[in-house]
Formats: sequence, structure tokens, C-alpha cells
Amino acid sequence: MVDFAVHGLPLKNLGVKVIGASVDSVESTAALRSGLHVGFPMAGELDAHAVAEATGAMIQTGDKTFLHATGFLLAPDGTVSISVYSSGPIGRFTASEVIRKVIFEQQK
Repeated sequence: MVDFAVHGLPLKNLGVKVIGASVDSVESTAALRSGLHVGFPMAGELDAHAVAEATGAMIQTGDKTFLHATGFLLAPDGTVSISVYSSGPIGRFTASEVIRKVIFEQQK
């Protein structure tokens, strides 16, 4: 998330809108957003099972239920251009990858 916050201006200049989401409470998500100083919106209290079913995101269950990082780059028409699914602590979109992909698509 911090990576996307740091690259907020280049992303904005390309017309990219960033949003984040969490299964954590709205209050915890707001505190995380504030603590990380991210300028993009973040939603909280997502239903992990519903999101996993709808998107294919990997889910961790047990003492704490959470979604592993899942990222989508949407085309201007709303279709998924690229998706990245993680099943652990590595494997995430980076802002620079998104920037490169958007520039590539805009130059077609």
C-alpha cells in the first residue's frame, strides 16, 4: 500500500485510481490508512469468504480469517486487465509494474 501511496502522483497523472480494502474493522482499516499516510480510499469489513468466492482470492482461516493480497488492474471499460494473486507474504503488484502496464496500453 505504501508503494502505491509513494507513486500516487505518477499514477494519478496516468488516470489510475487506487483503492484498498480489508477484512479488518472500519476503525482498524482507517487507523492503518492513517498510519501509512496513504491518500487513496480504503474500505473495511469485507466478508473474506464472499470476496474469495467472487474473485478467487486466497483465504487464510483459523484463529484469524483474512485474505492474502490480491490485486486487480482494471481497464477503462471495467474489465480486469491483469490480476495478481498471492498465497503468502510475497507476490504483489508494485506501483511501477502498474505504471509500466498502463503506459504500454496507452501507447497501443
